[in-house]
Formats: sequence, C-alpha cells, structure tokens
Amino acid sequence: MPLPTGSQAYRPVVGSYRQTVMMFVFKFFVRYRYRISTCEERMNLKVIRYIFFMIPVLWDFLKDLVWEELSLDEMRTNYLFGKANAYDRANFLRRAVKVYKEILQSDPISIPVFLNLGGLYYRRGMFETAIPYYEKVIRSNPKHYQGHYWLAMCFWKMQRYHAAINTLEEVIQFLPTFKDALNLMGECYEKIGEAAKAEHCYLKAISADPNGIIIHGGTLNGWAQEKRKEEERIKH
Repeated sequence: MPLPTGSQAYRPVVGSYRQTVMMFVFKFFVRYRYRISTCEERMNLKVIRYIFFMIPVLWDFLKDLVWEELSLDEMRTNYLFGKANAYDRANFLRRAVKVYKEILQSDPISIPVFLNLGGLYYRRGMFETAIPYYEKVIRSNPKHYQGHYWLAMCFWKMQRYHAAINTLEEVIQFLPTFKDALNLMGECYEKIGEAAKAEHCYLKAISADPNGIIIHGGTLNGWAQEKRKEEERIKH
C-alpha cells in the first residue's frame, strides 16, 4: 500500500491533536463545574446549619423581650452571643469573630468574649491566634482558672512545655485542687523528661480530687449571679 503524500499525510495527526485538546478542555470544564457546584452545595449546607442554630437564639430573644425584665443592652448582648455561637457551629469563622468584636465595642473587657474567641481558634488548631485572647482573660482577671488552663493547653499543643508549666503553676497557686491543671502539668513534666515531678503532679491530682471533680470545696461559691450568667455565655 502506498504511503500518503502531501497534505494527506498530516490530516490524521491534526485530527488526533484536535481531539486531545478538545478532550482536555472538556475534562477541565467538567472538573471546574464540579468544584463550583461542590462549593455551592457546601455553602448552602452551612447556611442551612446557621438558620437551624439560630432558631433557639430567636426564641430566647423573644422570651427576653416578652417575659424577662432585661434592658435593651442586655437583650442585644444575649442575642449577639447566640448569633456568634450559631455562626461558629455552622463554621462561619469570620462572621462569628465579627459579631464577637461587635460586642467588644460596647464591653471592651468582656471575659466571655475573649474566651469564646480563643475557643474559636483553638478548636480549629489555630493556637498561636488563640493565645492573645486567653492572655487578655488573665490580664482582666488574674485568677480566672479557665483562662490559665486554656492558655496552657495552647502551649501544650505547640509543644512549648515550659511555658505551659509556668502558666499552670500560676493557676495552681490559687486553685490547688484543679485536677485538670495538675494532670496537664504532669504530662508537661513527662514530656521534658522529669519523671519524678510528673509523678508528684499525678499523685497530687489524685489525692486532691479523688472523685474527678475539677473544683473542690465550693471555691467558686462566692461568685455573684452576674458571673454565672457570664459562664453560661461561654461556648468553649
């Protein structure tokens, strides 16, 4: 059979090239459309989750408005805390942060806001970003046990064990029966190779709190009712 001559010899090559290019363009378009549709579906799901989590928030706001004797500022603050928590649970991080910062405009030293902001970043593994908020808690209240503990947890996650130990020593000075702090300190000592100190912390945790209660002997009984309301707003 004679070989094709002239332009006939290149037609199969050109056709194959065009088919390859068209196939590549088609596959790219399909993948691009799939990614867009997947992102849209995820966004729609997040919006649905946010609406779902907002239902009890709106109900609480209605109860505050009708039955509770609260000022407008208190009702607004309660609503904003609920709204930020709904954004957080629906995984709208930036929107949740924006709402919490809105609360800080009227209450610049709100410990529940600082704790919740720290918790937002802590749960997402952004420990470096969470640390300043826990430090603000401690500056606002040097004896706030949760601020010390979660700051130490950030240091622990970042393998900064000596910094965690220093933070835990501060909280144990004024709350010596804080079992979680003692256990975490034991783990920190274990990580830096000081087994004797680690064992001492573990034994102290057991003897101080054999029933697994974090706080013994009504240490926080002196807190006012207003403090309890702040604790209810904390979503860590």
